[in-house]
Amino acid sequence: MISNNILSFAKSVICEVVEPGCIGVDATVGNGYDTVFLSEMAGSEGRVFGFDVQEQAVKQTEERLNEECLPQNWTIFHSGHENMLELIPAEFHGLVNVIMFNLGFLPGSDKTVITKSETTLVAIKASLEILAKGGMLCIAIYAGHPGGDEEDLAVREYCTGLDYHAYRVIQSEMVNKPGYPIRILFVTKL
Repeated sequence: MISNNILSFAKSVICEVVEPGCIGVDATVGNGYDTVFLSEMAGSEGRVFGFDVQEQAVKQTEERLNEECLPQNWTIFHSGHENMLELIPAEFHGLVNVIMFNLGFLPGSDKTVITKSETTLVAIKASLEILAKGGMLCIAIYAGHPGGDEEDLAVREYCTGLDYHAYRVIQSEMVNKPGYPIRILFVTKL
């Protein structure tokens, strides 16, 4: 099924690897929608970790999670995603089922605060380390802002270079979007 919204499409793909009891990471919590999605999917037996450098995003996500009356299965870090290896407890390393990234800036906020290739690549490498076999990394790339093209290229080059015998990488793209296309990379660990 192709959705009108590429993020809905991404979630339909992610549903292949998430189930009650799973472990998820929202590497860029933003407005909290993906964090809520992961929390709902993980259920009371699962765990969800979220990251964001903006205090506004952390507060908004925590409020959204509390309003949704979801299980208290989440921990949100006011920190960059490049710190996930240190902040996610070691007991979860190698067991994470899904990690979601939305690269760019927080909609409705300061557009100068953006994700950057230097920290994003560190976070992607950490993600692959903590991901379970059969787990999936989902990276939504929005390049229509200063610095976005550089990050888009760096992320795609890194993922293209991953060992085919250890990972599978699929790119999906909304090609007829005016301006910059929205790309999603799905990386599955074998």
